[in-house]
Amino acid sequence: MTQPLARSRTSGSNAGGGRFDWVPGAAVTCGVRCSSVLGVLMIIYGMILLVRAGAKHGLPSGGDGGSGSASSGGGGSQKPWPGGVDTMPRPDVPEGTTLMTITNNEWSDGVVFCRGPVQDSLAKVFLDEAMTKSVIHSEKDCSVPGSAIAKEYGAGVPGGTTLALGLKRGESTTLYIAADGGWPSGACWFQDSASNSIVSMAKGPQYMSEVEFTIEKSGKGAVWYDMSSVEGVSGGITMNYTDNHGATQTDVAVPGKFKGNALKVVPAPGIGFPTVLSDKNTLGACVCDVWDVDSKECNSDACFAGCPGSLVDNPCGQHRCRTFYAKKYKEASSYCGWLYDEKAQTYCWAMDEWQCTDETCGYGGEDEPKADCSSKLPADAAANTYSCGHGTNLPSGNSSKLFWTKEAGCVDKMVKGVPTNPAPKRFGGRISISFENLPWLHLA
Repeated sequence: MTQPLARSRTSGSNAGGGRFDWVPGAAVTCGVRCSSVLGVLMIIYGMILLVRAGAKHGLPSGGDGGSGSASSGGGGSQKPWPGGVDTMPRPDVPEGTTLMTITNNEWSDGVVFCRGPVQDSLAKVFLDEAMTKSVIHSEKDCSVPGSAIAKEYGAGVPGGTTLALGLKRGESTTLYIAADGGWPSGACWFQDSASNSIVSMAKGPQYMSEVEFTIEKSGKGAVWYDMSSVEGVSGGITMNYTDNHGATQTDVAVPGKFKGNALKVVPAPGIGFPTVLSDKNTLGACVCDVWDVDSKECNSDACFAGCPGSLVDNPCGQHRCRTFYAKKYKEASSYCGWLYDEKAQTYCWAMDEWQCTDETCGYGGEDEPKADCSSKLPADAAANTYSCGHGTNLPSGNSSKLFWTKEAGCVDKMVKGVPTNPAPKRFGGRISISFENLPWLHLA
């Protein structure tokens, strides 16, 4: 019974001449008692033909299309896209090209704004897979004054590029980033159609969630990104990067509803979409133009929550922001405590890539700067590192003494084993950004 099958594999025919002539002949000879065996062989033979057809057309042989690494050519793995995007074949794009697909899985139709604030930095980001239509000054660039897209969704900030991607609920769109191109200091955020008709967020997000990223050259840099809830939580976001080797990095910020009465769902001030405001937007304005360790104005909860440049750029000022949030993290009903408990891989305040190991945040111990900030620091002390002791055996202002000799005062923030700001190496591949509905935000 196996010989005709073997012949058909090697020569495509048997003694009868036709490719499938062996099948009926074998059935007559064997009779009914072999019908079950023949059925199995027919299935196997069909699978072989499918594999052959797949190989002919450049498809993977992994069965469900999910195994094997993605290639940078026209074939490659048919991996499901995370974040709600359907499995789709990779278009025939040049080696190292990265596809960025943006999906509106939110509660309504709306617009996704994506910004590249550096002049001409998006020259190698394209609207089409043929990579002939740069996004700069395209029909999607609402930073062009008086353009049709600016009139429809609002004008972006002149000088850079702001894309306005109108998407109905469930729709996706794809951008193409050339291998030798990139996207520095990028950000994307979603605004629903109703609030956009009141006030456009084209010039920058307010009171809402966003994703931030810097994409460097393929094979030479990384895909740096993070979710930001620094302004508020207006929806969920996922961002995933799968490189051409099949390695995937996933970030998810889709929190469930908060507990207790400390937080509230409110209309975004002057705009209207529902949101949960961050501490930055609930504790008032910070009045501190220049950091002063003894200034009452600079040492307020409003300043610690917002942590503006006057505090961030000074080790002591940033340290006091960190101790403020170290206490907040201990409260499950607080904004940061809620997001952390919900395992949302997101920033809840501006410097949230590191977390304090305790409420002292690296100050006041035997081998640490004094809690009142009176210790002398090196002239070139980096404000971020010296705000909490990120690292050990760091120089002090005294050449005979080191700070944090036993342990660091802060460590990289990890949520579900993933850092707040992952940076996988870029090797072509796919980026998927999905704006997700949080149903509890929209309950009456």
